[in-house]
Amino acid sequence: MKEKIILGMKKSLPICIGYFPLGLAFGVIAQNYGMNPFEVGLMSILLFSGSGQFITVAMMTIGASFLTILITILLVNSRYMLFSAALSLHLKKFPSWLVGIITAGITDETFVVATTHFKENKPEASFWLALNVTSHLSWICSTILGAFVGNFIPNMETFGLNFALPAMFIALFFMTAENKLMVSTGIFAGIFSMFLINFGFTDSNILLATLVAATLGVVLKRWKAN
Repeated sequence: MKEKIILGMKKSLPICIGYFPLGLAFGVIAQNYGMNPFEVGLMSILLFSGSGQFITVAMMTIGASFLTILITILLVNSRYMLFSAALSLHLKKFPSWLVGIITAGITDETFVVATTHFKENKPEASFWLALNVTSHLSWICSTILGAFVGNFIPNMETFGLNFALPAMFIALFFMTAENKLMVSTGIFAGIFSMFLINFGFTDSNILLATLVAATLGVVLKRWKAN
């Protein structure tokens, strides 16, 4: 078991290195928006979603309702249902309580590392937990550190950290957009979102644009297939 734990921690190191700058940026942004280090750390513990946390802070600043924020986060993180389904093949022999703990730590990065590792190795709970917990701790620590550092950065624009949110979503968009239809759907969602803002939908533009664009994308995909 000890060897599996150490291996899981080693496998998480590249993830931790990637989490650090993004977590630091989130902590700074959250602090500038009025959150203290304790609140930032608590959000990182309970939510543990880079995109979800950035969205939450951004929508809180424009006064979005709790329900709107919740639905938006669920839509953005809906991909984890697919991740969990893919990983279910490796979870059949684990008790349900352990499955719940393991799946709570699934992220885009841990999913890739875990699935790659299990192609050649037997699924071990100790490895999986070490991978997830180490990655989670690095995210928590980096966001809290960012919140403390934010007290000494009155002008965030100087360091370009205010661009962390759009930069992250641009990266996610091009990582998941596999064909022209997906690219077109994403561009349409962005344009439609700005259109809605001009008509006063300042707290629900993201949600409405996502639903309309996703629906249009599905319709076009089926039409193209037929």
